[in-house]
Parts: sequence; structure tokens; C-alpha cells
Amino acid sequence: MMKIQDWNPEERPREKMMSRGAAALTNAELLAILINTGQRGKTAVDLAHEVLRECHWSLVELGHILLRGEGRERLTGLGEAKICAIQAALELGRRRQHQEEMDREQATVIQSSAQLFAVFNQQLSDLDHEELWALYMSKNGKILRKMRITEGGVDFAGADIRKVIRPAIEFMASVIAVCHNHPHSSAKPSQPDRDFTTRLRTALSFFDIRLLDHIIISEGKYFSFSENGLL
Repeated sequence: MMKIQDWNPEERPREKMMSRGAAALTNAELLAILINTGQRGKTAVDLAHEVLRECHWSLVELGHILLRGEGRERLTGLGEAKICAIQAALELGRRRQHQEEMDREQATVIQSSAQLFAVFNQQLSDLDHEELWALYMSKNGKILRKMRITEGGVDFAGADIRKVIRPAIEFMASVIAVCHNHPHSSAKPSQPDRDFTTRLRTALSFFDIRLLDHIIISEGKYFSFSENGLL
């Protein structure tokens, strides 16, 4: 088995990236740079191919394994140091994407339920637990802040609406919208969902804050209280 050091310079991942840029490398070559060293009889590129094969060649699945801890035992060919290096790279990529999304969102003026769905869909659609989020906006719909209010199962029957209202006052918001998800079920609102929305709208009115919408997301679809005449 030839070592990577014995390859032609233009074929080695590091040299290839330095001469042609990161975009010229395959996923396996990029992963090999993070893995850094091989094992007996295997180069770092060989290990990278094994990892990707185990993840069905999907970087999304690799992210789920290393960032969510879903099936990490499948990556038996890597030691802790190599796994930590890959985790760090994936987390940096996730944070960069999140920052870009936040920058785009803060430049967005929300005028429709479809826009609200676009803001929350990627974040909530694939979760296996419920989360409640609030979007705080200026009078003209410019996003001031997006916040997660609760997670891990949303009990709307006993929900403390002060957790939604307190940040609205802090951020001087004139308009807010709330969103939660229904994992593996219909986006149709339950009676506690309806009761919570009514109580929240009433409470916000005392502070002259308008509830723009409450949307429920499930498997890439949404239900809007506003669009369905429930606000």
C-alpha cells in the first residue's frame, strides 16, 4: 500500500487544495485532510472513503452522526482525535450557515405566512421533538430577534405566555409571530394550540403588540392561524 507521501504531488489532498483551491477536492479528499493520518494498510483517503460509505456518501448523515450522536458507533475506523477534528469542522460549517441565515433574516421584512414558514422550516421540520419559537419584529415587519421559547415537548395547556411577552418588551417589538412543530404528525392545530394562541393574542394586546401569526410546521408543510381566519 502506497502512502500518500508517495503519491504524485498533484494528487495529494493538501497539495491539491493549495494549488487548486478547496472546491477542487472531493468530499473524501477534504475529509482525509481532517483525518490527517492513516492506519496500518490504509491511507487517510481510504479511511475517508470508509466513513462516507458508512454514511451512504451523505454529508448530512455524517453531520447527524457526529453532531447529534446518532449511530456514532458505526464509525469504528476512527479514533477520538480524528472524530473530534471532523466534529469541529462540521460545527464550524453549521455555525457559518446559521450566521448567514441570521444575517439574511435580519434584512428580511416579513409580510406573509409563507415567509414565516421559510424562516422556520429548515430549523423545525425534521425535529423529533416539539419546540416553540418566537419572531420579534418592528412595526414594518423587520426582524429584530428570533428566539426559542421552549423545547422537548410543548405543553400549551400550561404554557407560560410571559416567556413570549418578556422578550417582546425587551426588544421593543411591535409585532410578533410564534411557530412550533408537530413531529411525525399533521400540522393541524390541537385545542391547546388554539387556546394558547387566543390567550397570547389577548395578553399581547395589553402591551399594544400585534400577534401576526402562529404557524405549525410538520414534515415540510405548515398551518397558519392567520391564513385560516383564526386570529
